[in-house]
Amino acid sequence: MSATSSPLKRERDESGAISSEDDYFTPASSASPAPSKKPKSPSASIATTTTPTSTEETTTSIVDKSEQLEAIFKNLRLRRIVKENHTSEINQMAFCLDQRHNKTPFGLDHVKVFEQRGAVKRDPWDNSNILGTTGGPQANIYDNEHCGDHLDIMSHFLLDPAGEEGAEELPEMLTCCWIHQPQDAILATAGTDKVIHILSLSRSKELVRLTGHSHTITDIQAHPFNDDYLLSASKDGSVRMWNILTGKCLLIFEIKASVVCFSPNTEGKTFLTGGYNGEIREWPIPTLDIEPEEPIVVLANESRVLQSGLHSARIDCIRYAKGKVLSKSVNGKIEYWDPETLAQIRTFNIKNTASNQCRFDVSLDELFFCVGTSNGSVYIYNIETGRTVTELKHRRSTKAIRTCIFARDSRTVICAGEDSFIWRYDYVTDETLNEWANWKAEP
Repeated sequence: MSATSSPLKRERDESGAISSEDDYFTPASSASPAPSKKPKSPSASIATTTTPTSTEETTTSIVDKSEQLEAIFKNLRLRRIVKENHTSEINQMAFCLDQRHNKTPFGLDHVKVFEQRGAVKRDPWDNSNILGTTGGPQANIYDNEHCGDHLDIMSHFLLDPAGEEGAEELPEMLTCCWIHQPQDAILATAGTDKVIHILSLSRSKELVRLTGHSHTITDIQAHPFNDDYLLSASKDGSVRMWNILTGKCLLIFEIKASVVCFSPNTEGKTFLTGGYNGEIREWPIPTLDIEPEEPIVVLANESRVLQSGLHSARIDCIRYAKGKVLSKSVNGKIEYWDPETLAQIRTFNIKNTASNQCRFDVSLDELFFCVGTSNGSVYIYNIETGRTVTELKHRRSTKAIRTCIFARDSRTVICAGEDSFIWRYDYVTDETLNEWANWKAEP
């Protein structure tokens, strides 16, 4: 694998704006008229927030925060388009967010402070501005904050062709996640070459390759409480746990899973797998006092089936929110359910989409999730009420969205997919929207 700095195509004119004037004025949701009453300013709401002293006050605080965030989401507009220099899908994106080590606020409480040159001031251990993407044979890393409205490339990793001489093919990266180590931001990525690549941003090189899978790797997840461990799911019929420092495989779970997800409810002592038949299982992770010489095999009968009839198609994403599970299948259905009682809480049928693989994202306050569709739009849903908050849509975005994520402050949503384009929607104030409308109305 090579590490280079590679220019990417940006769809903007000389002023730095995206190419068509109409692009700035296209509403995020044409079906939703602008509210007649101006929403509360996020900064004003922070100033008046008090510490809850009862369950009633806590509920009120959550409701107020939900209303403020919904007002922000309805003011999201397309501000940046980036075209990656490959012709494949962008399969996954991830911000380098680490809430365990980074104690600065998030969501509405995260207030950006700018330096004189326009860069965002941040704590030295805060890497939440760093965005990683995987698509085709590439892993690209961007800075999402320090260059104004731009989404600028920081580092670029390219897989070497594989196969017999004269018949080489470029592998495709399908999945990625961030691993948090001192003084570095480390991206793990994997795909059709059956290898997990551990990439260092600070040293701009590949640190180690984790080998052992015999088929395509479809999902990897970093352990939420131990920065040395990593889970991987493969089409070879196994899920493996790795120690990235030693490069050794520690555990092999016998299951053909499409996705995996550690459980925060058990502090990472268990994890969920989503299957190709819609089945979801919970697996215990054996305690390892010492690192084994050979991987320990965990059989399927040591796992517990949590859901077998909830989904009828392949599971393509699992996330937790407020201790409950959100699971998505490729037929466009997301189920919200309780992992303890197994009770189904709510079903989200994603609007205006055919069968579509998309990794959705949950906001850091765990109140909302965003998910892409097969026609290029992104929907934001309120998890507790089940209500559709807004649709992020632009006339130039017509291909399937494969991945979408919230930024740390919930004022940006980024999505990407089939056509190797990245679309960034940013929060725009009512005053700015009115100013833009007046510009457009001028003869």
